Amino acid sequence: MTLGRDTASASRPPAPDRLPSSRVAATAAPTRDPNGAPRLAALLIPLTPAIDMAEGLPATHALRTAFVAVQLGQRLGFDRTALTDTYYAALLKDLGATAARSKALHTFGPGSRAVYRELHSADLSSLRGSLRVALPLLRSEGPWRQRLASFIDITIGSARGPVQIERLRGRTGASIALDMGFNRGTADAILAQNERWDGRGRPEAQAGEGVALSGRVLNVAQALVSAWFEGGVALAVAHLGRLAGNQLDPSLVSHASLLLDDARFVEALGAHDIDQVVLEAEPTGRGYASASRVDRLFSGFARFIDAKSPWTYRHSERVRELAVGAGLQLDAPLQLGQAALRRLKRAALLHDLARLATPTEVLDSHRTLSDTEIELVRSGRPLLRGSLKGVLDLADLAPVTETYSGFEPATAMDATLTPLAPEQREEVIATLLSLAEKFEAMTAPRPHRERRTFDEALGVLRQETERSGGLSRAALSGLERFLATPTAAAVLAPRTFDPNAIVVVD
Repeated sequence: MTLGRDTASASRPPAPDRLPSSRVAATAAPTRDPNGAPRLAALLIPLTPAIDMAEGLPATHALRTAFVAVQLGQRLGFDRTALTDTYYAALLKDLGATAARSKALHTFGPGSRAVYRELHSADLSSLRGSLRVALPLLRSEGPWRQRLASFIDITIGSARGPVQIERLRGRTGASIALDMGFNRGTADAILAQNERWDGRGRPEAQAGEGVALSGRVLNVAQALVSAWFEGGVALAVAHLGRLAGNQLDPSLVSHASLLLDDARFVEALGAHDIDQVVLEAEPTGRGYASASRVDRLFSGFARFIDAKSPWTYRHSERVRELAVGAGLQLDAPLQLGQAALRRLKRAALLHDLARLATPTEVLDSHRTLSDTEIELVRSGRPLLRGSLKGVLDLADLAPVTETYSGFEPATAMDATLTPLAPEQREEVIATLLSLAEKFEAMTAPRPHRERRTFDEALGVLRQETERSGGLSRAALSGLERFLATPTAAAVLAPRTFDPNAIVVVD
């Protein structure tokens, strides 16, 4: 392929083993303010690869989209608020992906990932556009009646299934962003990012300038980045040109094409240290996070993670309550102070982050998992582990204000404790988290098995801890004492669960 205006090295995505090239801004952006509080963007940026994984995208897709969106917003004269809202919307653009993928699986059946990939940009008002979505159904693995009904719905019906999926995707992403504490402008951009300029898209079928400008910017930015990943600058220019006037705002495509003519922009877009490029591009240059804001951010991620399957609805919240409850019941030598309990709570909310790489079809399988599938589920655990520790370390620096609304034990508690060494603290946190996760998983329903009783689950854990050592036994004793409290009864109240209902959001 002829690359046209740029060299291959400048216009194609960089190979993973290449050294970082020089870029426009060479000074690394600080991750904390002078008083030590962490920057909100520095907490969020390391987590964005998990969102990309959930949507099946390259690990830096959201970061590069954010960089492009800010550059477009600056060309359009966005003020600081609008630019900031667009920046965070780009980083969080796929927050609705887990809910939508789960809905697609239950609507179209197993093997429908190809159908889902076509939904975002398809024009379902034309037969050609409808067939782009419907034809992969014929090759999916669902029951033939289900596939036929969906095929008819998409080609000659009202496309009710695709509309529901795309609407769920947009509204869920916007809702989670608001839960995280981001502005309405960020939520509106996430909601509007997959609307088509010609009005033939979803979730709300807006058209032209009726689509939020930030959403149109986000649509162009992610289309540019996707094409650039596939074939560099030349393909990005051609791809945007094909979509101008139908899927994309033609005036914004013109601005994007001018950006692609700028060698400095192309170099920054292809930077290996794109995380630093994007941190430096954060419009306010500040946006520091308190402990309450950190907790809101991580709670939103837990909601995003658990939406991957209706069977894991609120799993992370329940693990958090179990782990922290057990931690409060530990005997004196192992008791955790306030800061360590906050870290435990946050680690619990993010403990399944790597599970986002596991296909929903595996998590929702109605049969006992094969050895290969079990290994697939477990293989995700090492992913992002290094990034997660760094995020938790940075979150520990967030100041606790007078309005802090998170869990806080009695203030006098820390004064009576002998602080644990950092290594021992991490070991205690990991042990509590492991026990809580196993207990919650065993006592919750799953598609391939019934839930276990509390006594049965504790019996399994007792057998495991007998082989593990003193710390595991002490943590299990703490968990058992917590389970005897009224608080635990409220946390573990039986849930009415319909496996056919996609209850992934409130």
